[in-house]
Amino acid sequence: DYAYRILRKNIMMLNLKPGEVLSEGDLSELLGMSRTPVHEALILLKNEDLVDILPQRGSKVSCISLNLVKEGFFMRQILEAAIIGEIAGSLSREQMVLVRENLRQQEELLAGPEPSTDQFLDLDDRMHRLLYTFSSRDRIWEAMHALNSHYDRVRYLDTLVNTVDLKTLQAHHNILYYYLLLGIPGDV
Repeated sequence: DYAYRILRKNIMMLNLKPGEVLSEGDLSELLGMSRTPVHEALILLKNEDLVDILPQRGSKVSCISLNLVKEGFFMRQILEAAIIGEIAGSLSREQMVLVRENLRQQEELLAGPEPSTDQFLDLDDRMHRLLYTFSSRDRIWEAMHALNSHYDRVRYLDTLVNTVDLKTLQAHHNILYYYLLLGIPGDV
């Protein structure tokens, strides 16, 4: 589990770049563990299309697929609009406190001298995961999160290359908070 989490995060944050060769031996040494958990982590990452395992030749970080990016965006757009429409205006006080706390953490991070894109995107993911949890769809989150890996890689790359204003993203989250609090007239 540890090897999977570390490798996935490094692929998602582009510390391990698309096309980069992955040596099980080197990764085992770097992570301070045997090859077996690293090998198993690579298989899990292959199932998410993040790693290509080449028989008798090793593994490499998969290149970003535009088709998988489009598919991930479509899936997230449809699912989240439906979930928000379903739960908006009906969340408990405790649920709204969790959303508000996430927003407070975003604000605090962005108020710092050099906000971390990694940390902001982690908070963003946590906020979106709350939507699935509130609608009792944690399994859908897990499935969507795994299938959305290429979309998420592009999202991260976009924030780095195009210097996306994280404060604008945070402002959208504030609007979402009020939709969740008050309900949404009509479609999202």
